[in-house]
Amino acid sequence: MSLSDFIRKKRLGAFLTQQDAAKLLGYNRPQFLSNLERGNRKPPIDVLKKMCEIYSIPEDEMKAEYVRQATTDAIYNAHQKWNTGEETDKNPK
Repeated sequence: MSLSDFIRKKRLGAFLTQQDAAKLLGYNRPQFLSNLERGNRKPPIDVLKKMCEIYSIPEDEMKAEYVRQATTDAIYNAHQKWNTGEETDKNPK
């Protein structure tokens, strides 16, 4: 499950609409939250921590999902760089 799916599942589990959750997160419109839940934007850490409070998620659980997603993204990016031959170290020793 992606972090975006996790966030959406937890919002729904808290019985909140995107509009309600966005307001509780300090946003006037739900577009920001919609973009997070569709994976179009990466959530800032402070927003994830606020979601823990609003959705009643243990912070360790959110952190584990965040780290898992970051690890998956890093592995994917490393493979992409390898496959395209992109230099990762511009200053070799």
